[in-house]
Amino acid sequence: MKGKLRDYILCLLFLLSVFAMAALFLLLPKEDFSQKEKRYLEKAPELSWESLSSGDFGEDAEKYMADHLPFRDFFVGLAANAQRLMGLQVTKDIYVGDSGRLYEAPYRENAAATESNMEAINAFAEKLGRKVDFMLVPSAGYMMQEDISGLKDPYMDDELIAAAYGLAGEELRCIDLLEAFAGADRGRLYYRTDHHWTAYGAWLAYREYMASLGREGKAMEDYSLSYIPGFYGSTYSRSCLWQTPPEDMEVWDDGGTYTVSFSDREGEFHSLFFPERLEEPDKYTYWLDGNHPLVRIENGDAEAEGSLLVLRDSYSNCLGCFLAGSYKTVVLADLRYYKDALSELYRQENFDNVLIVYSIGNFLTDNNFVWLE
Repeated sequence: MKGKLRDYILCLLFLLSVFAMAALFLLLPKEDFSQKEKRYLEKAPELSWESLSSGDFGEDAEKYMADHLPFRDFFVGLAANAQRLMGLQVTKDIYVGDSGRLYEAPYRENAAATESNMEAINAFAEKLGRKVDFMLVPSAGYMMQEDISGLKDPYMDDELIAAAYGLAGEELRCIDLLEAFAGADRGRLYYRTDHHWTAYGAWLAYREYMASLGREGKAMEDYSLSYIPGFYGSTYSRSCLWQTPPEDMEVWDDGGTYTVSFSDREGEFHSLFFPERLEEPDKYTYWLDGNHPLVRIENGDAEAEGSLLVLRDSYSNCLGCFLAGSYKTVVLADLRYYKDALSELYRQENFDNVLIVYSIGNFLTDNNFVWLE
């Protein structure tokens, strides 16, 4: 009798929990954006005969319910931590280091993408009829492999970069960052909760590029350093390990006078930094206002000279702030959004230098090099 009563109670509690979750799902307000995951959540699907017969409605409804589950952040974080307790090294394609740092999982060789992208870059350099500088940035995981105990699937960034550089044509001048980064303070090169390099990492790359041109970049002493607390990056958002502490963003300011303009935003701005972006989930957009098709930076220093065209990914949001200090004009083009002919832009402005700089991960996965002409 006691056993049956216990079963009835357990069954009743289960049913109550189901009905309670259903009621909460219906009654609680639905958010459009997840602050922690930094992504837009699924919208309620529209019911139609077409979506119902194709099966799309069922799939969309399932995604909608998963995204708006009551206490979703708690359950997602609980699942991520359960994976770690079971000894799994990766959660959501993010590796957790012994120090608590979060790393993107290693990128694998993609010979087809490497060959296709290098063909497009070589053709672009040949079309310009001049030397084009090419720089690939290693990942945080590669530079910090010793922080990941029992790493079974090692990072191969050196081999991936060497494979791409090996396909470089005569008009490409490849710049190697591996040696410079290996001899630096590696724990300071990248964020703890994000895949991007820090200001320190970007400055080292800037110095390496200037040296490759036979020029001397600005020294660390030429900048005033400040810190912005409370930064959470993309690897944090993807890992769902919500107990991970935030970090500080290190800001390097040379005190120069700059004018910044964007191809998709009206007006001119007189700073390389955009403090209003710190109120948003993605604080990395503090640098040059984040991603835009075309960003133009004019250096107000009367002694500044030369112009630079940079074909880039989001790593150059920060790198561009350093390059601006060594040129009169810097133009940054993002092929994800800029679809006009860059060769025509080059002919119009006759840039002194052209730099293509990508993180190894973006280089292997970006399919926008087909627009490069």
